[in-house]
Amino acid sequence: MATGELNIPSTVKDPHYRYKMPKIQTATQGSGNGIKTNWVNLPEVSNALKVPLEYPIKFIARELGSNTETKSNSFLINGSQDVEKMQELLDKFIKKYVLCPKCHLPEIHGKIRVEKKGEIKCTCRSCGATCELDNTHNFAAYIRSYPPPYEKEERITKEATEKSSSHTKGKIDKKLIKSIKECCLNLSSVIKDDAPMEKNVEEINNFIGKYNFNLDCKFYCFSFGVFPDEIYTQKFLNRLPLIKHFIENESENKPEEALYNLIIGFQDKIFSRQKGEKKQYVSSVLYYLYDKDILKEDFWLKYLSGNIQEKYNSMFRIEEGEKKLKEAAKDFSDWIENGPYEGEEENKEQEKEDKNDIKEETKESTKEEKDEEDTEEKGKKKGKKKKGKKKKDKEKEEKDNEKKKEVKEETKEEKKEEGNDENKEENKEEKKEEKKEEKKEEKKEEEINIDDI
Repeated sequence: MATGELNIPSTVKDPHYRYKMPKIQTATQGSGNGIKTNWVNLPEVSNALKVPLEYPIKFIARELGSNTETKSNSFLINGSQDVEKMQELLDKFIKKYVLCPKCHLPEIHGKIRVEKKGEIKCTCRSCGATCELDNTHNFAAYIRSYPPPYEKEERITKEATEKSSSHTKGKIDKKLIKSIKECCLNLSSVIKDDAPMEKNVEEINNFIGKYNFNLDCKFYCFSFGVFPDEIYTQKFLNRLPLIKHFIENESENKPEEALYNLIIGFQDKIFSRQKGEKKQYVSSVLYYLYDKDILKEDFWLKYLSGNIQEKYNSMFRIEEGEKKLKEAAKDFSDWIENGPYEGEEENKEQEKEDKNDIKEETKESTKEEKDEEDTEEKGKKKGKKKKGKKKKDKEKEEKDNEKKKEVKEETKEEKKEEGNDENKEENKEEKKEEKKEEKKEEKKEEEINIDDI
């Protein structure tokens, strides 16, 4: 599977060419008649070419005489396709529908349109040429059915240029208008979101510097480059530190005037290039500028009252666009005008926290009191139980003592009786002995008497 990057198209061999795309990466799925080729990195390739997702795979499938199928994150072409052949056909698609036919740069994105008669035309962002694309290829029918999004031309009007005393002195400076258009159209390609901010700052200054603009032109063009075409996206949020840096450090110590021209550029981009539904994001964008300390509260209040416009006579101010911006930013303006002042919200939060703490403390104290009452009641119950138990134990002990006394008395009597019995037996024995002795004496006496006879 191929990796790395190629030029747009890959036939360009210049190693420093700035238009790049990833190599096609594929994986084979299935076997036999059901074998298919999955274009793994189609989203990345389409994004690099700035064309709708399905355009490259539909073109290549038509060239191969095959069908396509999309399943969740799988982009399939029927059959086992050679990746080198697909890369070759992708270059063919680029030459027909991505490159300007005049200057051969990939700068017609967002500028391809289908005319009423079905002709597919484009306007180049780089050279400004309007040309026809290939209307004979069978893929042209697909473009007519599913045309790409078209961006309307930026409104940099004669009215705007006539207001600039520093540049035009009452006359229309066609060269200046061309330079501003060129800068607005191409500045976005200089910004690399994966590059360090210092690198982007250097590249932007080098790019704008070659036009030798004054402050209002510089920041008007900067707004067109730094705000993405899809305004309210993660890309915009990632660029907020870059915007803040330019307002604070690249504004010739005139941050308020720089911010004013940045807002005008944002206003023109919203209302001249974006669809109507994008207006709903105006308040959100302004809030993020406010949140990152780029847009100040006092600045916006002056802008709403017209004081900023009177202070800085910008060549780009158009009252109609300004009115539209104020209407679209109504929610943000209401929040600024009627919302809590700085510190007041914190105080309210603190009050809430204090109240919550007090509630928690009272809950805890009542809980502790309840626990104490419970423990007292339990203690009383335990005391009663203990008293009852002691009484029972005492009665039991008395009974046991009585029994012991009875047993002792019985044993004493038994012992007495045994003693009496023993005495009786001893007396019997003594009597027996005495009788024996008496008999012996009688026998002796009889013997003596016999002898006498």
